Amino acid sequence: MNNLTNVGGTSLFWEAVSEGSWGKYISEVEADMIRFAHGALGDPTTALEIGAEGGRWSKLLSDLGWQMTCTEIDPVALEICQQRIPQSHCVLVAPDSQEFPCKSNSQKLLLAIEVHELVEQDWFVHEANRVLQSGGIFVGVFQNKDSWRSLLNLKSSIHGNMKHYTASYLPWKRKLQALNFEVLREEGICWMPFGRMSNSRLVPIATYLERALRLRRLPALSPWIVFAVRKRRSATDQQGGPNEPS
Repeated sequence: MNNLTNVGGTSLFWEAVSEGSWGKYISEVEADMIRFAHGALGDPTTALEIGAEGGRWSKLLSDLGWQMTCTEIDPVALEICQQRIPQSHCVLVAPDSQEFPCKSNSQKLLLAIEVHELVEQDWFVHEANRVLQSGGIFVGVFQNKDSWRSLLNLKSSIHGNMKHYTASYLPWKRKLQALNFEVLREEGICWMPFGRMSNSRLVPIATYLERALRLRRLPALSPWIVFAVRKRRSATDQQGGPNEPS
């Protein structure tokens, strides 16, 4: 199946890469951050996932009581997501879309897991600010240009022409803070030299060293950062411009 997970006869790339030893390690950190956000927000209401693919993360939240809106550029993957979470609102978006299909101040939780090519863009953080309610949380993953993986040009080729490690985490975080976000938690991961689909027996040792050496506490230098940031509560929430999608 060319290293792709098959669901109902359809292959899902990101679910496949999560099955290897290295992929499981990354997924565990991501799932832990999502559960952290869920716990911090109290009663579940509305949540939006950008780039949901087959909906594995949206399914996690849906099972916890969240009302999910899921976006995806692949119609086949989106159909799988809809089948997995029948009560979700699944929206097919154009690859060049720069607008979330939600009203302003409508979402309590926003997920952007391993869609770094979107997260690092200026328009994305402004849209996150627009759609999140005061006190809402944005959970995502950032690939950091200021890391050894970038310096050594160890860029993944899993998606052909997709570029990796093109932006620096600290300046990007300052943009978020300027938009009235505060960092709740950040974990620096992927310090060790494994490929995205590695099944090396050394992965457990490497990830143990990552924790033991407290490398996760160095987000400014970490190759990947898994983060949760909260939109601060304020009397008047910032609005995201004249357009408000329905």
